[in-house]
This record gives sequence, C-alpha cells and structure tokens, in this order.
Amino acid sequence: MLFKQFKAEGLGCLSYMIGCPLAGQAFVIDPKRDIADYLATADEHGLAITGIIDTHVHADHISGSQELRAATGADIYMEHAAGVAYAHKPLRDGDRIEIGKAVIDVLATPGHTPHAICLAVTDRARGETPELLLTGDLLFVGSIGRPDLAGGELLDEQIKNLYTSLHEKLGAFPDLVEIYPAHGEGSLCGSGLSAKPSSTLGFERKHNHYLNLSFGAFKFAMSTGLPARPKNFTHIISQNKKGPRLVSALQQPGRLAAAELKKAMADGCTIVDIREAAAFGGAHVPGSINVGFSPQSPTWLGMVVDPSVRIALVAASASEAGQAVVAFRRAGYDDICGYHVGVGDWIGRGEDTGFLPQLSIHGLKRVLDKYAHHIVLDVRREDEWQAGHIQGAVHVPLQRLIEQGIDLGIGEHISVICRTGYRSNIAASVLKSRGFEHVFSVIGGMAAWEKIYSVDQP
Repeated sequence: MLFKQFKAEGLGCLSYMIGCPLAGQAFVIDPKRDIADYLATADEHGLAITGIIDTHVHADHISGSQELRAATGADIYMEHAAGVAYAHKPLRDGDRIEIGKAVIDVLATPGHTPHAICLAVTDRARGETPELLLTGDLLFVGSIGRPDLAGGELLDEQIKNLYTSLHEKLGAFPDLVEIYPAHGEGSLCGSGLSAKPSSTLGFERKHNHYLNLSFGAFKFAMSTGLPARPKNFTHIISQNKKGPRLVSALQQPGRLAAAELKKAMADGCTIVDIREAAAFGGAHVPGSINVGFSPQSPTWLGMVVDPSVRIALVAASASEAGQAVVAFRRAGYDDICGYHVGVGDWIGRGEDTGFLPQLSIHGLKRVLDKYAHHIVLDVRREDEWQAGHIQGAVHVPLQRLIEQGIDLGIGEHISVICRTGYRSNIAASVLKSRGFEHVFSVIGGMAAWEKIYSVDQP
C-alpha cells in the first residue's frame, strides 16, 4: 500500500494519498485546492487517481475535490447527508472501499460537523486489521475538533456527538493504531494543535487533555475558549457545499501599474499590502490593510477581509504576489484583481502616501513616561492578556476590533501591541484605514516588553 501525507503550510491542512501499486489506483483524502503535488505523486508511482474523499465539509479551506475530478475524472465521495450540491457517491457508516490491497472502512463520527466521517485503513498485504485512522477534524494530535461550526443552535448536540465519537466510535480501536488528522499546527479548526504530523490512539488517550475529561468538564471546555472564528469560514463552507469554481475559471491576477491600482481602489477594491511591517510602515497606499505574507497570512486575512470583496495586492515582488494568490485562494479569496510591486511607482506619480510609525519597546516606555494620556491598545487574545499586560493598557482582541471597532476618538494617540508585532501591524493598519490619525505599531510586542519591563496581571 502506498500512503503519503501532504501538508499545506499556514492553514495547517493535511491531506493524504492511499493507493495500491498492484492495482494501479489511488484515492486522495481531503485535498487542498492546488493539486500539482497529488498529480506528480500519482505519476511517479504509476497510479491513476480514481477516487476523492472529503471527511467533512471544510470550513477553513476550499476543497480541491473539484480540481482533482476535473484533472483526473475521479469520483468524489462524501457523507450521504452532508448537503453538497454537486454530483458525488454517498458514504454511510460501515461502507467499505477497496483499492487493491488497500481497504478503507467508513466511520460516521459527527461532532466537528454533523456529517463528519473518519476512515479506518487496512493494508491487506500486511494483515486484516486497520493500521491507521484518518481522523479528519475529529481527533487531532494534542487536541480535538471544535464543535461550533454548525451554528450555536446545534452546539449542545454537537458537543455530545463529539464526545460520543471520540470515546465510543474510536474506542473500538486498539492503542497501537496510528492517527493521521486533517489538520495540524496553525489550524483554527481546533485549539492548541501539535506540530507533529501523526500520533497513535494510545498516546492521545494518555496525553491528550480532552480525552481525559468527564462529559461535564468536556462540555465546559468546548463551550468556552474556542479560537476566534474568521470572517471567511461561512463563505468557505458555502463554497464547499455548492462546489467551488475551478481555478482555471478565475481571473488570473496580473501586475497593476500605479494608475491601474488607483482605479481599482476607486472601483471599490480593497488593497491588501502583504509586505513586511517595516516596509508597510515606511510608506503605503492610504487605506490599505497590512497582512504581511507568511505561512499564517491566509488565516489572518480571513480575520480581517470579507472573502466576498474584490482585493488587490501590494507585494515586495511578483514572486511573492504569486505565492500569496495561491495561498489566499486556498482560503476562499477568488476575486483578486491584480498586484502592484512596492510603492515606488505610486510615490513617483505624486500620489498620497500613508505611514505607520514602528515604535520600539524603549520608545514606547519613554512615550508612556512622558505622556499620561497616550493609549496602549493590546489586541492579543484573552488568555494572552491574562498572562500579563502593560499597566493601563486597553484590551480589545483583534477580531473584536475588526468587527466592532473601538470606543476611542480618532484624534487619540494610540500604540498598538500584540505578542510579536505582526497582529499589531494588522490592527494599526485597520485603524489607519478607518481614519485614526496618530497610530503606532510596537515592534517586538509583549515578547520583547516583558523581558525588560514589568507587566500587570489581573
């Protein structure tokens, strides 16, 4: 049996190929939208991709099932009641798929979503019992799937389903069975996921906190403290249910001259500047939002920008823009009209230019010592705030700031701080785009501050 894991950096998406070289066939499970690596692997091993399975309707990334079907003619398999609008072969609890010596048994495991499945995989060339489980978003390494994506009205039911699936459905398998989840570190489909790509049921039963809770404690944990839900999740679920457009049918973003970028803005395009914080701070197109390109930037873009809007990128290079287009399309951002490189041409045309001063922690300390009314705006999560913050700081987590704004005058002098400086630049750029005039972003964030200066704790 051929078994291979694929990882999409940043979103933490993990997908898999299961195949039988003797049969010359393979299935891909939970594919991402860019599919070249699956095709290359199949070609390398002389396999035809004949089947595609999504373990559930994904919320954090656009499924690549339509792309793979278009490229290979493979059938798509989904849980029978998942509610997808495209042609597929339905799967039910207890169904079996045979790919030569590789056998996949379907387990109905609701909880993360109402119609999620896990897959028990057996290599008959070695034995007749499952050696691994593809656990989808039910069980992660070090964590479990969040139960709230189906909506608040179903939360209690989903928490109960999640607990039952973890303890009863997976309880039928021995400790030695390996688990391979659909997500790893970086995903917001759970909390505190490990960077390890796999584990065993035995290790998780012993060391995974969530598997060692009573139902009452489990329900409390699943009702509180879940990661913020990005803006793009609802859009992605909708796209994955109806079947997303093929990438080949989308507009291919080209390079925009400064005049074209200005016209795009006038036409309502949101400008997303993906350059690093210092470059954005030194000069940027007024009104643009800074989401510095990194493996995690699709997640942060999902927090800040509605995926239904048209966006244009400002990048450090054409290569960076191209990488960002692929990454952002995984997260549901299809309407990317083009990209502009740097801001030299923009400035050369005499256009207005924005600035976002980058303040060191020492500079912030001097400002606070001198000006009593200077505001420190802390945009970290609640748990980070509770662990220690600057005395007198105002706490507004980033997503709340995005969705609800802040109760401060636009003339206030505000220094925005987070853990490292990445989120603070996002938040500060949002404030600048909303008319706040005197905004600073703190370089190094609380990670630097707490090494030298004191912090307050509740």
